[in-house]
Amino acid sequence: MFHSGCSSSSQRALANQPMAPGEICNYQWILHGINVDGREQKSRLFWQKMVRDRPYLTCDKLGFVRGSAGSNPYLGKFDLADDGSIEWIKAPRISRMVGRKDSSELETDFLKALPRINRASVAGDILTLQGGEGTRIEFKQTGELPRPSR
Repeated sequence: MFHSGCSSSSQRALANQPMAPGEICNYQWILHGINVDGREQKSRLFWQKMVRDRPYLTCDKLGFVRGSAGSNPYLGKFDLADDGSIEWIKAPRISRMVGRKDSSELETDFLKALPRINRASVAGDILTLQGGEGTRIEFKQTGELPRPSR
């Protein structure tokens, strides 16, 4: 059974309690590593210095997935099941914006890998997204998303 978007849950301490895949939308995730088409890239010193250019992922309870692919913002939509299965309703693509920047190799790989993802799992503060053709993306939790103002 698929649910549109992600389910919400009570707050939990960062990486202290197990997280259900449906809870990923309560947090922001920054790229830690990626494997696509046999190419693997891991978080390294250069990524640490260029955090603002590092891909990240957020989602909401309606299933919208957004973030930065590195140089450009992206937007997509998925259904996330309680067991971690993912079905893409709208594959992630670079959002239209004024002054779109050229894509780096990392951004190109990220945008190629993300629509292939069909499963999410969480261990500690690491979100692992896996898909066909050996595609794997790992994110590190950066903290809870701010609560909407009322």
